[in-house]
Amino acid sequence: MIVFGYALYLLLGTLKFVLFSFYTDTAFPTSLFLMNLGGMLLLSSWTLLIEWRKRRWIWLSLLLAHSLLLISDMWYYRYFNDFLSVSLMSQMLQMGDVSSGFAALILPSDFLLFADSLIFLGILFFTRKKTFAVTKSKRQKTAGLTFLTGIVLFAAPVTYSVVKEDQRLSQSVSDMRDYYQLGFWGYHGLDLFRGIQSAVGPTDDLTNAQQQRLDETSTSDANGKTKKPNIILVQLESFQASVIDQQVDGQTLTPNLNQLKKESLYFPSFYHQTHEGRTSDAEFITNTSLYPLKSGSVYTRFPDNEFDALPDLLRTNGYDTAAMHAYEKGFWNRDQVYQNIGFKHFFSQDDYPKQKKIGMALNDKQFFTKSIEHMETLKEPYFSFLVALTSHTPYEIPKDEQQLDLSGYDDPMLKGYYQTIHYVDGAVGQMVKELKKKSMWDDTLVIFYGDHDSGLTNEDGEMQQKARINNAVDAFELDRQVPLFIKKPNQDKGQVIQENGGQIDIAPTIVDLLNLDAPYMMGDSLLDDEPNLTAFRDGSFRYKGYYYKAKLTEKAGNGTCYDVSTKKQVDRDMCQPQTKQVRKDLRLSDAIIEKNGLEK
Repeated sequence: MIVFGYALYLLLGTLKFVLFSFYTDTAFPTSLFLMNLGGMLLLSSWTLLIEWRKRRWIWLSLLLAHSLLLISDMWYYRYFNDFLSVSLMSQMLQMGDVSSGFAALILPSDFLLFADSLIFLGILFFTRKKTFAVTKSKRQKTAGLTFLTGIVLFAAPVTYSVVKEDQRLSQSVSDMRDYYQLGFWGYHGLDLFRGIQSAVGPTDDLTNAQQQRLDETSTSDANGKTKKPNIILVQLESFQASVIDQQVDGQTLTPNLNQLKKESLYFPSFYHQTHEGRTSDAEFITNTSLYPLKSGSVYTRFPDNEFDALPDLLRTNGYDTAAMHAYEKGFWNRDQVYQNIGFKHFFSQDDYPKQKKIGMALNDKQFFTKSIEHMETLKEPYFSFLVALTSHTPYEIPKDEQQLDLSGYDDPMLKGYYQTIHYVDGAVGQMVKELKKKSMWDDTLVIFYGDHDSGLTNEDGEMQQKARINNAVDAFELDRQVPLFIKKPNQDKGQVIQENGGQIDIAPTIVDLLNLDAPYMMGDSLLDDEPNLTAFRDGSFRYKGYYYKAKLTEKAGNGTCYDVSTKKQVDRDMCQPQTKQVRKDLRLSDAIIEKNGLEK
């Protein structure tokens, strides 16, 4: 019975991993099975030293704890395409006010992950009166053999991936790659070690190669050489590029932004590069031209570090700088971060009207109107950074503001998304009219961009089905493309620019338009003649006419290369030269952030 009980414990735990992989649509190769089984043996072998009556309840407790961690990872993965980590604990404290969107991803079937505990509990009930006497010596031998078996099962695939495929843990740029390389327990164990190390140990300096790269691309002074226009930079919440020029049931979804294309530069191949920080990542990438962290958000992990940020550069060049966000000042540490990166003013929730909230904050129409009033109080030239909120999950909007007939759609969240997007488009149109009316438009540099996707782009979702997505390139673009509009001072004729780019390129583009010398930025101007390398946190990227999709279950560099125009897979060699550069850039960005590498 003792052997049967332990075997049942291992079987139920392993089946949970299979169910977990099915629910998250993640791979479950043989190596992952062996590492996960080995991890279970290592973590539970000590229980075999304990007598039967106590041991069985410990196994039940371990199964429950295992299910709790798995289901937490699963819910987090659905929202962020990543697993929980120690570094996310501070970020989780910020999730309360956006939890409704997160909760929408929870399915009743998820709780099948706890079914094993019920099965095990039933067996305990029927065997509650049985006793099994085993000598202490035999228990010790069994526990020792189990522990050694666990070491072999865990170490063999890890050693293979590290030695044979040269997948060094220190070189990984993705939490998910760590997961496939170390298994479930190895990933969480390493993450716990790194979290403790980060909390109590000093960080090393940048390597000589990293410091040399910073020195080669930085300039010590920033001096404007042209007339300084006012700058208005607007971040639109959950705004995908797919909504631009889109018809839904015969209705134009974004008529005002469609019109804006006719008098601005529009970039149809522009991508969001956010990761777990989502909206805060978009703000950080845009203002600092650095990548988001591998795990967690810079706003919650390193709010006091120094960055060569756009607002600080503009402030050095005589700009009055202001951030505007109609929510709590301290939410996501914005008050600390904004001040740290160079914003002189921060207009937050207390500086806006209290009535007519849509979603989590003041509606965007009133937000934009009041923000224009705040701009009028600034000293020219000014840089205003606005973070809109109406189209935030879970996409709830009053019925009297719903202007679209979406009877041809079934998903209530997708309906809500399109209704809020249409409302925000109207708010943008109203803002443009007010800026023109107040003579604040013509000679101003005005930029609108989306922060990240809607969270509704999954393969089984109605959005993909309606868009008839049937290949990897289209699925990638639906998920990653966000709109970017740049209206240059005194521009009145639109232009579509096909060159691809990402949020990391916005600050360098502004610097280019102003003809300023900039400190270190990892992005490049979208207006020069050089192609931009648009990298994503998992090692995937867009470059020239190609899209490279990283394959996290294999050696770094063994992903899939696609021709964007034909949407067909091509020889990996067409993408190979950039794969190492992307990993190098991501590691350098992480080092700059984590080691405060730009500290003066």
